Amino acid sequence: MGTTTIQRPAAQPDLHQESATEPGWMVVLHNDDVTPFEVVIYALQRAAGLSLEVAEMVAFEAHDEQCAIVKRGLSEEDALIMCGGLRKWSRIEGLCPGLNCEAVHDE
Repeated sequence: MGTTTIQRPAAQPDLHQESATEPGWMVVLHNDDVTPFEVVIYALQRAAGLSLEVAEMVAFEAHDEQCAIVKRGLSEEDALIMCGGLRKWSRIEGLCPGLNCEAVHDE
């Protein structure tokens, strides 16, 4: 009976790891006096995937401090998509125009 040699697979590079020179992007939510808290919290849950508790904390921080970081470490495209989602899920015709947020390069 012969012996069989099994080759160990080569290690795959971690494509999700960002380099130290590219810190990523973040989404910043700005306070407004138009959008109801319930709508802000709902939009944060839908667009950013935040839990109810975290969405409430972000909404209150934006209200108290005039802005709050929603998420960090995103790609530019993901940050822009998240901002679009926040606007989409918070826009109510005749009530509020949508949340004011921006994608910012995180330094």
